[in-house]
Amino acid sequence: MAVTDTDAALRAYVLEDDPDIAALEADLLREMGFSVVACTRIVELGDLMELALPHLMVIDVMLPDGDGGDITELLRSAWPGIPAIFVSAASRERLAELAPLGPVVPKPFDLDQFRQAVEQALESGRELRSAS
Repeated sequence: MAVTDTDAALRAYVLEDDPDIAALEADLLREMGFSVVACTRIVELGDLMELALPHLMVIDVMLPDGDGGDITELLRSAWPGIPAIFVSAASRERLAELAPLGPVVPKPFDLDQFRQAVEQALESGRELRSAS
């Protein structure tokens, strides 16, 4: 399920400390119809969340100021149902722990795998919102 023109206002936040990976993720999301804001630190994501909630979060796990998975759990407690995908080179064990929170894409990632994870996260988010 691709994002359509009527969904042009969809907002994605990318939390990634590697500028090349953040740029690639942002480009892919823009191709899918998202407006994208990228940040490199957890505190920046928190500031963004206070301004406007995203329709999707793309989260790296290993960040200079903490664990992206942990912050996602905290954000979800405040704003349930926000779709998230995790793109990370973290250990298999840590990625397995994150799987219940959203699709996990190990680095280095395949572009199609990333797109599929985005679509899966959006669908899961729709199901969560319609169930509440």
